[in-house]
Amino acid sequence: MSEYQYYEFQAIDRPLTAAEQAEISKLSSRVRLTPHRAIFLYNYSDFPGDPEAVLRQYFDAMLYLANWGTWQLIFRFSKALIDAADFQPYCLPNAITLKDCDEYWVLDIEINEEEGIEDWVDGEGWLPRLLPLRDDLLAGDLRLLYLAWLRAVPNFAGYELEEDPLEPPLPPNLAKLSPALKAFVEWVELDEDLVAAAGEASAKRRAKAAPPLEDYLPQLSEAERQEFLLKLVRQEANVDLQLIRRLQELAGVTRSHPATQGQRRLSKLTAQAAVFQEKRKQREKQRRKAEKEAAKKKRLQYLQSLAGKEEEIWTRVMALIEKKQARPYDEATALLQDLHDSAKHQGQLPEFLQRFEQLKAQCSSATLMKRLRTVR
Repeated sequence: MSEYQYYEFQAIDRPLTAAEQAEISKLSSRVRLTPHRAIFLYNYSDFPGDPEAVLRQYFDAMLYLANWGTWQLIFRFSKALIDAADFQPYCLPNAITLKDCDEYWVLDIEINEEEGIEDWVDGEGWLPRLLPLRDDLLAGDLRLLYLAWLRAVPNFAGYELEEDPLEPPLPPNLAKLSPALKAFVEWVELDEDLVAAAGEASAKRRAKAAPPLEDYLPQLSEAERQEFLLKLVRQEANVDLQLIRRLQELAGVTRSHPATQGQRRLSKLTAQAAVFQEKRKQREKQRRKAEKEAAKKKRLQYLQSLAGKEEEIWTRVMALIEKKQARPYDEATALLQDLHDSAKHQGQLPEFLQRFEQLKAQCSSATLMKRLRTVR
């Protein structure tokens, strides 16, 4: 199988300038570039440079996928918008890191599997589904970090970490994931039973209605007002978020519900996941059984509705066969199967078989005969 590497960069806080686009275009003549996005795809070569450096200079998000078993998601944040201390408990060496890059914090989530990815991979379309996670982190929702830890930690237990590490702080609402979080679980192939086991102890919290922040504008000092206006004139990124953050502070609004201290070891989470897996398999088995019974009942009702209509259906079958075309042959075969099953249900199978054998004896089409042999 050939090599596959997919890089996608996204500019969120501001579009790329024409000069910036020209610089990015120099990296590769095959780049797919817009003022908000750049995509690089490689099958037999590599990215010409440092992708993280490109992110730090131009973009706010990056997704990387390689078919040898690497998933990487990077977000860039203005230092004025996040508290690095909130992220630190979830960091893992070489897997979940928060880097100090001048006026930015860069969150780097990288999952590596030595066995590679067995299925066909395609990076296209994943980053738009994952981008809401950046806004969630800005709002103080740390569930992505917990899930990333859950996915990465088995590769480090007993090596760079203790044999049975303790889970990090447990964010609320982990049992009910957003579409973006579900996309992350799917993308990095995180065990859904392990996610369910982890979420079992997660508190359920509802966001409180925020007070009207405009009521707190008068509480801004004159110096703060001038500072925000100057940032606006300079078209600095995230001025709105910075102002909202400051007004929330004045209103006494917390950005999120605090996570609870982790209590469980990885081994306990794994054991709980095994229990969830068994329960899930039982539910799926019962569901399949119920669906099978429902389909059987529906089929029986349909066959019962055919009683007394046999001659009408035989006439339809012969008309379809006369067309001597593939699709009418398929429809005629399906009707013959219905007649077979209906006759069997009514105890009239010998009569059907006698007429059916006569039809096959008169058949001169090998294509039709092939289909008739499937009726049983």
